[in-house]
Amino acid sequence: MRGCIVMIILLDTREPDPHPWQRYLPEGWRFERECLETGDLCLSAIPNGIVVERKTAGDLAGCLGASRERFERELKRSRYCGRFLIVVEGSLADVIGAARGFHHSAVIGTIAAWSVRYAPILFCGSVQVAAQVAFSALRSQIRDSERGSKALQEALG
Repeated sequence: MRGCIVMIILLDTREPDPHPWQRYLPEGWRFERECLETGDLCLSAIPNGIVVERKTAGDLAGCLGASRERFERELKRSRYCGRFLIVVEGSLADVIGAARGFHHSAVIGTIAAWSVRYAPILFCGSVQVAAQVAFSALRSQIRDSERGSKALQEALG
């Protein structure tokens, strides 16, 4: 980001405070809390662009069982976002380990189906890498917007 531009990320009010990704925020970026209908964070300037859903391995495992209907409703709502990403602070093996009572084939099958039907599920292995992946996705959206704006300006003369 150039100069002293501050990039504001809207963070759902149901997310932990302080947020586990706080210390990984890029320079010049900050969180503002807001109740988001879908997902956990997005850019304030493009709230219906890229929307990120943050999950721990245990959270995602819970979405296979007791929280499944609620999570699938959120996945269906995500169709109204420009792009929805599920970023997991763990590995697929971590989710399988946390999904007690579910056969590993059922876990893998459900995750594959959700990825195809709704959104990519990115297994990042750690909190730090999950934050970096999410912020990188948001940053790419900014770059794409800047490129589109520049191209439009050039076309208009």
